[in-house]
Formats: sequence, C-alpha cells, structure tokens
Amino acid sequence: MTATNTEDFAEYVGARVPALAPAEQQVVRYVLANPSEVLFLTAGELGDAAGTSDATVVRTAKTLGYSGLPELRRHLGQSLTRHTAPSRRLGVALERVGTAGNRSIEQAVTEGIEQIQELYRRLEPADLERAVSAILAARQVFTWGLGISNLAAEYAAARLTRRGLLVRHCADTGFQLADALLPLIGDDVVLVFVPGRHNRDVEAILTHAERTGAEVILVTSSLDRRVGDRVLVTLPAPMSDTKVTGEITTASMITDILVTAVAGRSVDRSTVTADLLTQLRADLDEEPRHGGRAR
Repeated sequence: MTATNTEDFAEYVGARVPALAPAEQQVVRYVLANPSEVLFLTAGELGDAAGTSDATVVRTAKTLGYSGLPELRRHLGQSLTRHTAPSRRLGVALERVGTAGNRSIEQAVTEGIEQIQELYRRLEPADLERAVSAILAARQVFTWGLGISNLAAEYAAARLTRRGLLVRHCADTGFQLADALLPLIGDDVVLVFVPGRHNRDVEAILTHAERTGAEVILVTSSLDRRVGDRVLVTLPAPMSDTKVTGEITTASMITDILVTAVAGRSVDRSTVTADLLTQLRADLDEEPRHGGRAR
C-alpha cells in the first residue's frame, strides 16, 4: 500500500480522486460519505450502494494503491479509530449485523477470512524460520499475553508442550510478574502476545529479556512499530477494526503455523511426545483399583 499507517484515509484518498475514472470516483465519494458503514460491506454490497459493480470497487481499491478492498478497509478503520469512539464503532457493527443469524455468520466469517488472508500476506517465511530456530535452540520457552491475548499465549504453551518442548506459561501481571520473570536466563525464549498496547508489564518483560540476553518473539497487530528493534522477530497478528472478530483470531493461527513448523523441524521429539501423551491419557482413562492404585 502507498499510504502510511499514520496517514489520514480521507487525505490519502482525496488527493488521488482526480486521477480516477468516473465510476471509481463514484465509489470513493460513497466511501468518504459513509466511512463507518463501508467497514462492514463486501465488494458486491459496496458496489450496489455506490451504484457500480463489485469489479469496479476492487479496481478502485487497487488504483488507489491498495492490494484490494480488505486493505482499503483496514486503512479506513485505522483512521476511524483515531477519530471515532470505540462505542460508536461497536454500535455501527451491531446495527449492521442486527438480529439476523445469517448476517452474523456472514460478517464474522468474512472478517475472519480477511484477517487470515492479511496474515498470510504479511508473514515473511524468513521471520517464521528465525522464530522456529530460536524456539528449538532454547532451554525453555516463556509465554505471556497482554489482556485477553493471554488466552493465545496459554494456547501456544499447551501446543508447544505437546511437541516436546519445555514451556512455562505466565498469566501474572504487576508485582507478581516480577516473581515469574526471575528464573529467566539467556538461553530462554520469550513468546509474547500483545495486540497493540504498550504498558508497564510489556516494558518490564522486554527490559528484563535485554538484561538476561533472552530472545523475544513478538506476536502483535501493530506494536512492532514501537518495539520492533528490541525483539528477535515480529510475527503479524492482524486485528479487526470493527471488533466483530476477536483479537486472538490471527494470534491463534500464528500459533498453529509456528507449532507446525517447529514439529516439522523436530519430528522425532514430536512423535515421542505424542506417544507419551497418548499413554498418559490411557492411564488416566483406567479406573483406579481399591486403595487408589491404578491397574
């Protein structure tokens, strides 16, 4: 995309309107007049609303310098985030979805697909390889997530453990986080899930990792622009600007990609651990004998 993440959508698009074909200008006029609603429209719906076609909508987005309508909407959403209260954006989303079950399904699935497509577009194979190599070389992987992203961090810990890695998940914050960080050493890798906010907990983790020499893998939607030079590698987890889909949708997908790549590089360890897990589950399925001893 030609626009920067901080460039205002209306200014960026407005400056390019004269170079557009009449039908494309028609699309842009509708977008600028109805920005909140456009976030929830498919190419076909936007084409109908603007009095053109879905092909014209896609062509307009590409003529403006975007990869397609999803990227145009993301830039639009970023601008609205700076100028529109979260409650207003959520209200528009809920009004759009309404009570129709099929519309709720369509909206959530469409946004989820677009987020995953954006993840695929932004994820660099070289970055994934660096993350996998660091994890496989680590003594231990320390996982942590900010807010609800803690769920993604916990999921990553469980999946990596099932591939035979030594993993320690931490859900602590504040002063308790300090205790959890004490065992961290230079041979460890810190896997951090943070959407886009930078707070004291995140800063403490990054600072202590720098002190110890531990490598940090950051999974984020946008925090890389602020702390990217302080981590080994950043893996993208694009978020929805409309909030119809949750912030851990792509974080979970990144975890699946990362774990699959780790397992592919350590097949023997992964299969041995899988066999052991199967045996442990079988042991737990058995009814204990009298006296508490298993058969």
